[in-house]
Amino acid sequence: MCIFVFTNYACIQVVKMISEVLQSNQINTNADASIKGIGLQKVRAAERLLKAVLQEKKALYCMIEHVDDVLEGNWQGEVVKYTAEQNKSYSVDFSMNSHEIKNSLRIFFDTWLGTVEMSESIQFVFYTNVKFKKENKAGVFKDKEVTFPDEPLLQLLSEKRYDEAFPFVLPIFKAYYIEQHSKHVKTPEDMEKIQKILDTMTVEKWKKFFGLIEWNFGEADEIAVRKSIDNLVEQLCVHFDVNKKYAEVITAKILDMIESRKFEKDFLHSIVHVSEVKILFLEFAQEARVEEKLDPMHEKWDEIECSDVRNIGEKFLSVCAEYEKDSLEELVDEYIDGAYEQSHHQNHRQVKAYNYRVYKTCRKLISRFLKEHNGTLTQFEIEQFLENLTLEAEKVIQDKAKTYSMPFEDQDMVRKTIILLFQECYLAFDEGRKVDE
Repeated sequence: MCIFVFTNYACIQVVKMISEVLQSNQINTNADASIKGIGLQKVRAAERLLKAVLQEKKALYCMIEHVDDVLEGNWQGEVVKYTAEQNKSYSVDFSMNSHEIKNSLRIFFDTWLGTVEMSESIQFVFYTNVKFKKENKAGVFKDKEVTFPDEPLLQLLSEKRYDEAFPFVLPIFKAYYIEQHSKHVKTPEDMEKIQKILDTMTVEKWKKFFGLIEWNFGEADEIAVRKSIDNLVEQLCVHFDVNKKYAEVITAKILDMIESRKFEKDFLHSIVHVSEVKILFLEFAQEARVEEKLDPMHEKWDEIECSDVRNIGEKFLSVCAEYEKDSLEELVDEYIDGAYEQSHHQNHRQVKAYNYRVYKTCRKLISRFLKEHNGTLTQFEIEQFLENLTLEAEKVIQDKAKTYSMPFEDQDMVRKTIILLFQECYLAFDEGRKVDE
């Protein structure tokens, strides 16, 4: 875990600086990453975020392939804690001479040197599914008469037994470090600077550096971490009252957020914040509540077929040639307002069900009304009937609101919806309308 004591703004600058330092090294830190390794990065970041939601952490983020395989930042007031993690998914155990070990140490060392001037306030994590093994005589010790300790060197490092490990670990690391940087430096002077850095490292400084590394061997592989993620998502579904049928979708969304943002160049756009994960659960919880109270009649609305292309003015004038122009214009204004309100409601299925309930009530009442009023109508009769339609439809809506979630319950919106149905193809006062349900 990396710990910086800075303001929030300063912490962002530090992380940006870390990224720039790694890029300026001109050494591809991801060239050896396998597809399995990349998958492990993603699920490890997701696991961290989900645990943070469970622990109710408010200001934590994760990102992959930025500074390290996984980077976690956790704001706690003016104190920021960072966890920078190397992930290795392999089938063969590691020794100190393994390239993956030496390269991870090089990345850690470069970051340590280039960010906070060898501060012990930064820590690193090496995470792998495999274990460690004893060294063979290879590399710098290939032709030398040496006796390695009884325990693997990586075990000694994990246990912080540096006095026993350093006589073997430091020569191996220094040789690799020089070899890698010699491939990328442009001048002999630059190489001399790198050599000087190593020469000025005292035993105490090496202990400080290695003391910042947390070694995690024999940990869960990608498949096991994915199972852990599934378990965490299910726990959070219970916590946020989300139907477990959404668990797979939620997991997929979290993993997609993490992976897609690694391509973002801007730092703030590349992070996934713990609040985003929490909001995801809250949205599905809201969706579940909506589903539970959703009027199924929204499906019926989509089944209605009608061919009456006349607007409300044409329909009313066909049965009342003297209908006042000003009154028709007022009806059109109500239609526009009603359509606007409906289009801005967040749940269109609720609106469809609402329209269907109003539509069915009006169809029934219009059918009875036409049986009693053959031929032409007066403007007064139409207006009185509109009032009656509004009152009756309002009763239906208020009654159904006891069972389902209704998008609107006020009388004004009921009237505007009826006018909308007349303006469009659904309602009319004559046989010009053709509606099939």
